[in-house]
Amino acid sequence: MELLETWHRSLRKTKSDRTTESYLRHVRSFVRDLELERDEDILNLSAGQIFRYVDNSELSPSSLLANLSALKHFFKFLLRRDYIPREKFTDLEQAIEELREELNSKKTPRYPRALSKEEVDRILEAVKGKRYEKIYSLFLHSGIRLGEFEKLGRKNFYLDKSGILWIKLEPHMTKRNKGRLAPVLGFSKEDTYRITERMVRWIEDYESNFKARRGVLQVYTDRLSKRLGISFSVHSFRHTYITNLVNSGFPVEVVKEFAGHSNIKTTIETYYKFSQRRAEELVRGFLQGS
Repeated sequence: MELLETWHRSLRKTKSDRTTESYLRHVRSFVRDLELERDEDILNLSAGQIFRYVDNSELSPSSLLANLSALKHFFKFLLRRDYIPREKFTDLEQAIEELREELNSKKTPRYPRALSKEEVDRILEAVKGKRYEKIYSLFLHSGIRLGEFEKLGRKNFYLDKSGILWIKLEPHMTKRNKGRLAPVLGFSKEDTYRITERMVRWIEDYESNFKARRGVLQVYTDRLSKRLGISFSVHSFRHTYITNLVNSGFPVEVVKEFAGHSNIKTTIETYYKFSQRRAEELVRGFLQGS
């Protein structure tokens, strides 16, 4: 189908190889199961057909959610290129969101995986001396999202009197349209001051050291992940940063604000999983402080 081929070419310019192939596979599966043989069949798709597809599918909730995410991206592509009218897109999008809400209630929770110190060291060693070393360090030590990174500039950084570097994110830069402050923190006190010293130096020439297109960054990261045999994405650095905050003993309400979560429930359910090791450390710390 010409529409799928056109979308595929667009994906290759903006997404990583892994995301491109995943999106294409999911939408092709949807098209095949509904026996949509022509571009006209796709353009005339109804919300009811999407509901029936999910009702009749034997896929797991997680797989169906992946299919629906890819499908929504495809429909957005069709809308922006004037293949379908806004009314059609709104109808299809509403069906997808209703189904996603239902499926999410049935899905087994999957928790984000933080990178180990050894994995971080291998990744940074692989990009040492390159712009990506600076970019990865920024993500790793600030927990910012990719969308926030795209809007970031030198003016958003400031060093306080205690030597802590902060990133001030304006409301328009964030996912929830709510401004926040994010500290640049390492895995320890010494690591924090070391990375702060380097970051202050790097942001002096922010454009040269940090500017990178989203698609290029994702593709490079995807290829590096395969080459190193470490499963990670740009977002993995954010998970690692937040996990480090939790393991360092920051209260949940502080972690929520630093991470920019809209709801404290997200912070608790995603990152504050019970850990016997952490529990024992807290008990020892309590006794030592008595």
